[in-house]
Amino acid sequence: MAENTRTAEEAVKAWHDAVNARDVEAAVALCAPDVEVRGPQGTGHGHELMRAWLRRSGIRLEPQQPLREVDGRVFVHEKAQWTTTTGAPVQAPTDHPVDTWVVFTAHDGLVASVGRYETEDDALEAVAVGD
Repeated sequence: MAENTRTAEEAVKAWHDAVNARDVEAAVALCAPDVEVRGPQGTGHGHELMRAWLRRSGIRLEPQQPLREVDGRVFVHEKAQWTTTTGAPVQAPTDHPVDTWVVFTAHDGLVASVGRYETEDDALEAVAVGD
């Protein structure tokens, strides 16, 4: 599907597919050049940051429900698991996936921002205030 015809939900789903396949370059190609990456350690922008984060974290994100759009953003409850480059779980103290909430925006068929939040309330508040 051409980038300019991909919906926000389709862009986010394609990004998840690439991330979970550990295809970093495909995931980066699905992002806008100035993609925003927001998480507990701060906020940054760009393909290089996204590439470095995906490589370093080895993150796997499994949506727990169908993707849903809230005020133009795609809101996803996920089970997240981080691994080292050797594939060993990083998330302490167990190797069980962790609940997390991610808010995406997409423009022109590309992921424009990825914001990870610790609680559903935090994610919904971010959507409400346009964070």
